[in-house]
Amino acid sequence: MDKMKGKHLFESTLKLNVPVEKLFNWHENEGAFERLTPPFDPFNVTRRVGGIDGGTVYIAMKAGPVPLTWVTQHYGYKKNVQFLEDQTSGPFVGPLPFWNGGWHHKHLFEKIDEDNSLVTDRIEYDFPMKPFGFLLGGRYTKKKLDQMFAYRRNITENDLYALSKYSGKPLDIAVTGGSGLIGKELGPYLTTAGHSVENLVRKRPKKGELCWNIRKQQISSLNVKDAVVHLAGENIGSLVRWSKWKRKEILESRVKSTALVAKHLASLENPPKVLICASAMGYYGSYGDDILTEDSKNGDDYFSYVVKEWEAAAQPAIDAGIRVVFLRFGIIMSPKGGALPRMLLPAKFGGNPPIGGGKQWWSWLTIDDAIGSIYHAITTESLSGAVNVASPNTIQQKDFASTLGKIMWGPRLGFMTNLIPLPAFVVKSIMGEMGDVLLLSSNRIDSSKLIDSGYKFRFENLENGLRHILGMKREEDLQCKTGVLS
Repeated sequence: MDKMKGKHLFESTLKLNVPVEKLFNWHENEGAFERLTPPFDPFNVTRRVGGIDGGTVYIAMKAGPVPLTWVTQHYGYKKNVQFLEDQTSGPFVGPLPFWNGGWHHKHLFEKIDEDNSLVTDRIEYDFPMKPFGFLLGGRYTKKKLDQMFAYRRNITENDLYALSKYSGKPLDIAVTGGSGLIGKELGPYLTTAGHSVENLVRKRPKKGELCWNIRKQQISSLNVKDAVVHLAGENIGSLVRWSKWKRKEILESRVKSTALVAKHLASLENPPKVLICASAMGYYGSYGDDILTEDSKNGDDYFSYVVKEWEAAAQPAIDAGIRVVFLRFGIIMSPKGGALPRMLLPAKFGGNPPIGGGKQWWSWLTIDDAIGSIYHAITTESLSGAVNVASPNTIQQKDFASTLGKIMWGPRLGFMTNLIPLPAFVVKSIMGEMGDVLLLSSNRIDSSKLIDSGYKFRFENLENGLRHILGMKREEDLQCKTGVLS
């Protein structure tokens, strides 16, 4: 460590109400790196050799428009005490003589008592190309680390809290749609919890994957699985109007895939105990200011019909005595996909107007609550049937636009991003039926059934949720130590 003296220090500490063994094990499990990687940073694991006890991780990233590979080497493994990592190649370390920076990350674990522990991330780093590296990247790096570790502390604390509520054996879970927005986040969440996950894929399954073919109605056996999570379905948020072909794909991709899974499970000698089916608040259509519960009537538009048929296709599994849960998701917030990235671009340039008057209710939730509700549904045996999933604090679209503008531009200028409204007729003329469903529908859904079953939303406040997933937390929420090593 002498070689790092005089370099920059960053330190983040988190106290948790869990035994140190459980805390360390969570970090050691497959998927922990993905869980701790913020969605607002363009990092992607391309290859992994071994684990934290001496393995190497290859990470694709970008410095602005420039693609880079960050290679990190783990060492110094001591069970329940520490593991260390050095960057061996990447933005801080390179092959040229003047590229003499460094990145050394200590993950330190401390037992406070039998039920409480402490995790400390201590990073010692220096910039290449002295002194220009620091002048160009010092402030940027500090800001990135502040936001990154605020995110990591939130994920670590909330994941471990959710996992502490389940005391059963590790589960064997199959997932369809594992490469989608929800599926990509769900897999690491489940594996860090100690469960095994197998994705069903359509072509060329790799080790640890299963195969299915919706058109031919063929599927690998799911016998003796503990749970199946069905997320597959054609993306409804395309950049073009819904054509006749697109409407057909949206319907058939949901109905036929659900029917295939349900019929297969019903035929098994040892079927899973639970089938979790992704559904949507689009079931209700547009209801104005009315509060919608799971007993509210089905809507009368095209997408309401799709969701109704989608859920009905799971009937064979219900008839076979399998517990089936339909999670009627609201608008899922993630910078990696869905509705949010399309709203972010105009908001960054000062254009985030109220749409169609902005009085329609938007029921929203963060991606963390989407996957958290899935895990809760898997492990909560009393939960079945349709379940609304959205923050208990729904918000009108104009207030959503105002909140996003405030985050992007600050309270003084944020209001300017939504001064000029976008009329409903413009939305309909450009997007057609898709605009009606995605932007103009009013869905004020009530998630009391989910909450009463014991689920605790991570983010009930829109601003807090958006700041978390966008890496734009307030200064007072960034509680880390920084300095220069002597």
